[in-house]
Amino acid sequence: MNIATRLHLLDAVRRSTQADSARAAAPRAAARARKVVAAALGEVRRCEQQLAAARGQERLAAAEELVTARNAYAAQARRERDARAAVRRTFTAARAANRTLAAQYAPYARSRDTGGRRRSAVAASLLDELAAMPLDLIRAADVLAVHSSGGKDSVVMLHRLVAWAEKAGCKHKIVVVHCDLGDTSEWPGVRELAQRQAERYGLRFVAVDSTGGLLGLVEKRGMFPDAARRLCTSSLKRDKANVLLTAIVAALGLTRQAIVINCLGLRADESPARSRKAPLSVDTRTSNSKKLVLAWHPILQTTEAEVWQEIAGSGLEYHPAYDALMPRLSCVFCVLAGFNVLVRAVRLCWALDLPLPEQYTDLEARIGHRFKEQYSLADVVAEAARVQAEEGPLTWRPGDAIRDQLGESAAADYLDRIALAA
Repeated sequence: MNIATRLHLLDAVRRSTQADSARAAAPRAAARARKVVAAALGEVRRCEQQLAAARGQERLAAAEELVTARNAYAAQARRERDARAAVRRTFTAARAANRTLAAQYAPYARSRDTGGRRRSAVAASLLDELAAMPLDLIRAADVLAVHSSGGKDSVVMLHRLVAWAEKAGCKHKIVVVHCDLGDTSEWPGVRELAQRQAERYGLRFVAVDSTGGLLGLVEKRGMFPDAARRLCTSSLKRDKANVLLTAIVAALGLTRQAIVINCLGLRADESPARSRKAPLSVDTRTSNSKKLVLAWHPILQTTEAEVWQEIAGSGLEYHPAYDALMPRLSCVFCVLAGFNVLVRAVRLCWALDLPLPEQYTDLEARIGHRFKEQYSLADVVAEAARVQAEEGPLTWRPGDAIRDQLGESAAADYLDRIALAA
């Protein structure tokens, strides 16, 4: 089975899965519509009784209320008819999609069952095969969108992808995408660093700006994100990046479905949730008839030590926040960060003369919502002040991140390499 066939089958699985989901949802929507219609009809009956009992000028108001109720009932009845039609339509579409998948997969099937868990197993097997052949995957893609935060994992992922793409003769397919959350969310210089990291390889760089940043989103919602509701990721990053991908695909002018690979620098040892991710998956949220979008995690099994070894050995530029021993280049105050990391972030803000701690605590007080359920950001600032009083201002030296991870000799070699490249 060649790679084009694998991708075609993956899209058939996607279509079949989405069609089944729509088929399952349609009866529930129809049941809800029936309840609304019944309620609307009950309101019409009430208005009719009210009109019958009304006298004098009251009849005019009762008649108008009855007209409104009947119009509402008619509108809901139309929606209910549409919902019943959707049940029939989605059933037919799901049956057709499943038959298409079965017919396309039949020449390669080991059994005749392509439904249920077997369908998931087919997709997982295809994705594992594709992940194991990165050069072929890159050749088959129309666009490789490398999502870069400017952080250590992003730059190592980019470095590896460029090496693979050069071997495949496809470096021109890479677009480096940076979602800029603004100076109220990110450390200074992150956007410029991400651009330099892309320009090192002569790659196209596109920065997607958020409107209002994280503080604007929090003020609008009246609450901070949390692990279960990471709207900072969905609203400020993923949704805006997807708009860009749609524009990039449209510019290709293809008459067939485009193959888009979203490259993400996630690593399994960062969290239990990320350890459960597959190296390659279908992004069903953004895939459609115009584009099949795959999410690829090229450094998923790479350890933190290996990331720093590659940075040091290849002379890759990283953000100085790491030298201040910040573990990640996420938002300055990330809702997923631990208490001690947030304390260090506050101290780093003070060292850089950034007003963010005050801005965030003011917002916290204004909306009446704690930064985290367990503690407020005001608690973090108070602890940072206590530590600062004991230890003095936060200080660091260039290369401290590598010293911490790999030792003094590796840091000295890295700094020499950077000086020579300058």
